[in-house]
Amino acid sequence: MKAIKLASVFAVSAVAAAVSTTTFAAEPVVTGTAGLEYVTYGENANGSSLSGNKNGELNIVVDTGVVFAQLEFKTDGGDEKNDDNDEKVTIGLEKIYVTQGAVQFGRFDGSVSTGAFMGNDEIYGGVDLNTGQGTKGDTDDTGIRYHVTPELTVAIEATEAVSKASSATGKALDSQIGFAVSYVKDFGAFKAGVSGGKVEDAQSANIGAQTVVGPATLSLNYGVGKTGTDTTTDVKQLAASVAVAATDALTLTLQFNQDQEGDDKDSGTYFIGEYEAGDLTYYVKNYAGDLVGKAAERTIVGVKATF
Repeated sequence: MKAIKLASVFAVSAVAAAVSTTTFAAEPVVTGTAGLEYVTYGENANGSSLSGNKNGELNIVVDTGVVFAQLEFKTDGGDEKNDDNDEKVTIGLEKIYVTQGAVQFGRFDGSVSTGAFMGNDEIYGGVDLNTGQGTKGDTDDTGIRYHVTPELTVAIEATEAVSKASSATGKALDSQIGFAVSYVKDFGAFKAGVSGGKVEDAQSANIGAQTVVGPATLSLNYGVGKTGTDTTTDVKQLAASVAVAATDALTLTLQFNQDQEGDDKDSGTYFIGEYEAGDLTYYVKNYAGDLVGKAAERTIVGVKATF
């Protein structure tokens, strides 16, 4: 298995070395969001709040053609139990990767294994490769991607290594290395794809389809897999969505998600309606259902401006 892994790495490296690229200077692009929103919770697990920084966000993007980097500064709206915490900001390096022709390597903030999952991203976003090792257990941090064609992408992905001090077993753990593949093709009348992968005992397979009917975009997805290492948990996800451009200014989106593995077949929905008026966007969001959880069911009403 190690020989196969090393051969794959050398093959990708050879492709990268064989492709010539042109580097050009690029000024950082700064984007962001500012606004005001009111949040209410169904079970009153948190106090209803009117906040001017829950949706505050600042992104700095640099793209030289060879290196792409995205740094995100995001406010969390403070802590309802600690009013002195209302200026807290989380900083995350969302993406940073290198492009050499058809090869890319670095951090992508996502897995190729979910590439066929379409139109759903709030509750379910596809069954990814999660072994449970490291901070999140997934392969978001490390990937080597080769875009064979515009439709087909193959990748080597890895989990985080774990230090001896952080390990539950008292032993340092190496990164777990596996593979992922995605094939998504636009057939004109509809788009369809399949994606998946395997890292140690974790594995995934996703299929998705999407079509446009008048002002509506319809998506349907199904994903299966296993998470964990040694002791694994079966995962089955069903997801569907409809997004309607009611007018040039008004868009309505509803996402439905269901756990197909559990006995209760828990489901959850995410709805967002957005209306653009000049520089401002007015919106309503709603998270509901057992998949969301009683404590997290909420409705959000807000207005924002982006730059």
